[in-house]
Amino acid sequence: MKNFCKGQGTLEYVIILAAVVGAIIAVAAAFKPKLVNSYDNLGNKMQDKVGDVDFDK
Repeated sequence: MKNFCKGQGTLEYVIILAAVVGAIIAVAAAFKPKLVNSYDNLGNKMQDKVGDVDFDK
């Protein structure tokens, strides 16, 4: 009977872990468009600043 209780505790931890991983994936999916847009804007600003530098000095 002890093995059954041990397996039950392990199953509970697996279910909790699956719920946490699912929540992380859901949050990442929700914020992905905003993050991609922010990184694109930052990259464009950096590229513009590099274009403004005069390397012929």
